Amino acid sequence: MISRRFLLAAAAGLPMAGGARAGTVTDLDGQAVTLGNAERLLSLGGDVTEILVELGFGEKIVAVDTTSLYPPALVDPLPKVGYLRSLGAEAILTLRPSAIIAGGDAGPPNVLRQLRAAGVPVVHTESSRSPEDLLHKVRLIGQALDAGAAAQALDDRLSKALAAAEAEVKAQPRHPRCLFVLSNQGGRLMAAGRDTAADALIGLAGGVNAFGAAEGYKILTPEAAASIAPEVVVVMEHTVAGPGGAEALLAQPALAVTPAGRDKRLAVLEGGYHLQFTPRLPEAILDFSRRIRA
Repeated sequence: MISRRFLLAAAAGLPMAGGARAGTVTDLDGQAVTLGNAERLLSLGGDVTEILVELGFGEKIVAVDTTSLYPPALVDPLPKVGYLRSLGAEAILTLRPSAIIAGGDAGPPNVLRQLRAAGVPVVHTESSRSPEDLLHKVRLIGQALDAGAAAQALDDRLSKALAAAEAEVKAQPRHPRCLFVLSNQGGRLMAAGRDTAADALIGLAGGVNAFGAAEGYKILTPEAAASIAPEVVVVMEHTVAGPGGAEALLAQPALAVTPAGRDKRLAVLEGGYHLQFTPRLPEAILDFSRRIRA
């Protein structure tokens, strides 16, 4: 539990307004936020970090969370404040940020409230599950930082690239049935249904989420796997990093009986690149589309 004394002391030590100025926005939590000073930005979320860099604020970032992995030359040397979903206010406040830009999954909520109570402006943005979400986030962050021209330029570039990616995907004759497996714990497979980033990416890449009748992440039974008959199993890198690798995963009873298991068809993703819906989304869509058709 963080003491009120610590919060107030940290707030008193924040840089005073007077550097790069910013605008007022209403964020995900319904808060009207005016950053005032954007000289010491703390970025929470890999998508947020990449947007800040694209908008020209990379040199203003003083710390990031552990999901912020790109661009490595910028983020690797920076202090890390912990995992996006399990942050601590004290660790953040010791870095004396003048403002915080947070992704939709940043939390827990009480930590964001503690940061605001300490006097730190926090812009909490929504999670991205579509290209439209990404473009909205670009515009929101641009408005908060009084960088409307840079945000509009990025919006235009992304819109054109996303349209080109959509056209290339639509020209593909096949729509593979894909199954995204989030984790494998002792043979218990957790798969992605609808309303997940994986489901959104599969659709954008021209695939069909074979587990789309489920909502969120659910345990996949061998019976369910056999009935949905995925042609491609999709996993993140860490899922196949354990003993036996991809071969051991595809040999699991829930997958071995599927067309993907029999044909050894596996697409391995880099989570930050493919699933965070960053400004690299157009390239990520095309890369994934090619992987599920390989």
